[in-house]
Amino acid sequence: MSQRVEGIDVARGVASLIMIQGHAYHGWVAPAHHDAAYAFTRVLGTLPLPAFLVLAGAAVVLRLEAAARRGEEPRAVRGALVKRGLTLLLIGYATNAAYALIDGAAGLHTWLRADVLHVIGLSLAIGAWVGIPARAPVDPTRFARRASLLGVALTLACPWLAPLGALAPAPLAPLVAPFVDAPPFTAMPVVPLFAWLGFGALAASWLAKHRGDDAISRRAGSSLAALACLAIAGLVLAAAAAWSTGALVAALGGPLSRAHLAVIPNVLDLVGRGLFVLSVGAALSLALPDRARAAFVTLGRGSLVAYVVHIPFCYGKLAGPLLGASDMLQATLALPFLVALSWLAVYARDALRGFARSRRAREAE
Repeated sequence: MSQRVEGIDVARGVASLIMIQGHAYHGWVAPAHHDAAYAFTRVLGTLPLPAFLVLAGAAVVLRLEAAARRGEEPRAVRGALVKRGLTLLLIGYATNAAYALIDGAAGLHTWLRADVLHVIGLSLAIGAWVGIPARAPVDPTRFARRASLLGVALTLACPWLAPLGALAPAPLAPLVAPFVDAPPFTAMPVVPLFAWLGFGALAASWLAKHRGDDAISRRAGSSLAALACLAIAGLVLAAAAAWSTGALVAALGGPLSRAHLAVIPNVLDLVGRGLFVLSVGAALSLALPDRARAAFVTLGRGSLVAYVVHIPFCYGKLAGPLLGASDMLQATLALPFLVALSWLAVYARDALRGFARSRRAREAE
């Protein structure tokens, strides 16, 4: 999408690893073995989804910085980002179909469920449409401001918007599902999850102000001090918002849902976690040896492939005897094989792309 910043790709690679372990333990470990170690994996499992949306927002800011430097036409930039987002949405539905063919379909919602890829794709398309005016020069700061304000507005409105999805006529429920809760079609709706992309853009815009012309900034995307400040801010925000979520649920009664007022601090809690992954991952790019950093960059750039490949091995028939029947030790021993398979799938995708490019170049000669 842009002039790449390795720190963003490393952070995405870190989020991918956390995602794989979270799904593996969740899908494999039997309820009888849900001990303290398992509970820790569930805490880690809360990090990847907000992190991927935060990183998507940061990547858009980097893309817009490159577009502004090159003087690209804003309508073309916006169109390319909207197209990318809608393509990701379609890949989400294609992934649903692939999983249904592997494991069978429990109903129409298996095919049309709005899940992770759908919300990332739609958030990207909506953010580009709202944040990039067609007749004004490309401005990353304006995009970050507009996207974050829209995220705040959707989050504040979420307790009132979320119940509307259940009122949609049955034929319209799959169309409404990517935007608000429309049971049983919605897993991850734009309202309020778009906020994570908006805050990711805002964070990237702030980091850009602290980016120097030095090796650290070029690799990590900002100064080490700025990344440390962002990590601390993310932790403080997550802790304060998590406490506020619990306090609101206790005061108003539960359970926590997107129609509950406590969803507002809950969104901020997860924003903080996503910002923490962004800053720590970017800083990690400075500490990793070259080969390890290159491997994380590859995984980060192929996180979509890793996501699509690993899910059936966590929750479907491909998990075999591990599915819902393992203890923590068995799951831990099996986890490196799943990580290796997911990583190799990314390398295989890259190799196929390289082969296709070489073939086209030979044909053009």
